[in-house]
Amino acid sequence: MRLAMMGTVGAVMIGFFIYLVARITTPEMALLYADLRQEDSSKILTKLQGQNIPFDLRRDGADVYVPKDRVLALRVQMATEGVPSGGSIGYEIFDKSDAIGTTNFTQQMNQLRALEGELARTIRTINGVAGVRVHLVMPRRELFSRENREPSASVVLRLRSGFSLDRSQVQAIQHIVAASVPDLKASRISIVDDLGNLLARAAQETASGGGQSAANYEEFRNAFESRLKRQVETLVEKSVGFGNVRVELAADIDFGRITLNEEIFDPDG
Repeated sequence: MRLAMMGTVGAVMIGFFIYLVARITTPEMALLYADLRQEDSSKILTKLQGQNIPFDLRRDGADVYVPKDRVLALRVQMATEGVPSGGSIGYEIFDKSDAIGTTNFTQQMNQLRALEGELARTIRTINGVAGVRVHLVMPRRELFSRENREPSASVVLRLRSGFSLDRSQVQAIQHIVAASVPDLKASRISIVDDLGNLLARAAQETASGGGQSAANYEEFRNAFESRLKRQVETLVEKSVGFGNVRVELAADIDFGRITLNEEIFDPDG
């Protein structure tokens, strides 16, 4: 029994010292990037493995942790190499392209892809936006055609958990895209979130008056409900804490209108 107890104590002591040495030699990990897409996470891991830098993956690879003393240097290095890019390609698409032998169609498509990628990167800097896809439609004017079709755009947003965009932020995204594309009007830009909610509706050129009015009423009602919902959440969160409030609100709005026509006959007038 004495030998068994001595052996057990010795094993525990050896295990404790091994654990202590491992904790001392293991560097303190800090967050390098969060909410990464799979493409960006794969690129970052490849570069870290090539430099023999220890890393830790969390949340299914969306968060990457590295030694705390190397976070700033790695961020500068990754930014220099264009990582993370969010899965979008910007104007760097022309850096490695060979102008000789490139057709006009290829140049136009590359320019369109680059513009979409740059817009996605700009919109992604807005607080609460985790991912963006931008689709631009730039109609080409056919030869001997008098019809001049206007460009249009659609933006798909992936919001961070617990975040929502107000009306002013949605309008800001519309104006950012409109100001970056020639002849593009803000009213011809549709914005949708990753849940399929229509945040901004593009103006329809050919639509019946009743259908268009019903769509505008629905959009107004959704915006009214979202505004009241955020106001209630902000008010209650001051008492119970941020993130501890969930509000569901349904507004019943009367869009009825009354048109009154009067014909007054004054025999003395």
